[in-house]
Amino acid sequence: MNKKGNLGLIAVILVLALLLFAIYMVGIATRDCNGNRDCAENAYCGTDYECHQYPEKIVVKENNFIPASLILGLALIIAVYIYRTGKIPFQDKFKKKEIDK
Repeated sequence: MNKKGNLGLIAVILVLALLLFAIYMVGIATRDCNGNRDCAENAYCGTDYECHQYPEKIVVKENNFIPASLILGLALIIAVYIYRTGKIPFQDKFKKKEIDK
């Protein structure tokens, strides 16, 4: 085996590893904050590692789940009725009338 070639390959890998480590450390060093404790009282640390001011107005949407719960409840009641009786409710009204020949 060529020992000089192996030593050169190890040197290249070592230099690349040190370069990647240096880039990683510079990225950490340039952060404005790492957590909310690093920011002022009226700011938070964002995912971009910078301090952002809290918004003045917080919008809270009121959810109304009554229509969805009524539809789900009605569907459950119909499913239980079909399971217990084996008949589909209101099926006779929706069947097509057969024509006598």
